[in-house]
Amino acid sequence: MDEERVRIDGVHRKIVFRGDCEEMRPVCRALCCREWDVGISVVEHASGRYEADAICVLTEKACPTPSLPCVDRRYRLGRRDDRSCVYLDDDRCRIYAERPRTCRDFACQGGWRLASVFPAEGAPSDEAPPAPPSKAEAVARLTEDMTFVLHPLLKLHAVFYLQARREVVFVKEMVGACGKFTTRGSLDVPQLDDAALMALIELFARKEPLGQVYRRFRKDGGDSRSDAGGDGGAALTLPQFFEIVWLLNQHSIVLDCRNFKGMLGGFGAID
Repeated sequence: MDEERVRIDGVHRKIVFRGDCEEMRPVCRALCCREWDVGISVVEHASGRYEADAICVLTEKACPTPSLPCVDRRYRLGRRDDRSCVYLDDDRCRIYAERPRTCRDFACQGGWRLASVFPAEGAPSDEAPPAPPSKAEAVARLTEDMTFVLHPLLKLHAVFYLQARREVVFVKEMVGACGKFTTRGSLDVPQLDDAALMALIELFARKEPLGQVYRRFRKDGGDSRSDAGGDGGAALTLPQFFEIVWLLNQHSIVLDCRNFKGMLGGFGAID
């Protein structure tokens, strides 16, 4: 390792480069072109100069209607199966002189994080986010006094509960998006069917604590219009209810009010 051009910063857990791309390429092997999406602007995409993909930010899949204007679409340079940029050949950029703005503005002199190589003993690393809690851990954190509300930017069109497959399908649409999309999850609650699950979801429009939502569903069978008792309620246990809340949160149908202020920056998942 050339100590003049490469330095290990153990305190901040970085490897710091001193040199331009051509000087550092034998060391870094064009890491910046291998691991991440290289975003390009709408103008750069419209120019036709780049082999690029149109990606839906909601589904992270190729946009099926790229000809229509949409606020939920982003563009990136094409990628190979190994995630490397399509313009990377033998650790060199084939379009370096005409590379997009993202590549021109990028600089590695600030250093690459090496948290996995230099972990901070006894303290959480600020370089890598903590692993998300497991389903059991997340469900265990739910309490009856917590409040979840319907996602204000998402419309739930339909729910299909495929009991034989222990699977539920949510048909959704985001405000300003170009169409509907579906997400799937595992669910094994024989007491419920499509209608009952949809009725349970609609109860979250009341903005009541979870305990009250649960008791209302048990009492009224999910009739959000009624405050009177009834005999249509499903025999749903509280642990089963909490698992359903977790599932709805994972699919961004309901949000924890504690995370609501950050909702516009992303979906508020249980933490």
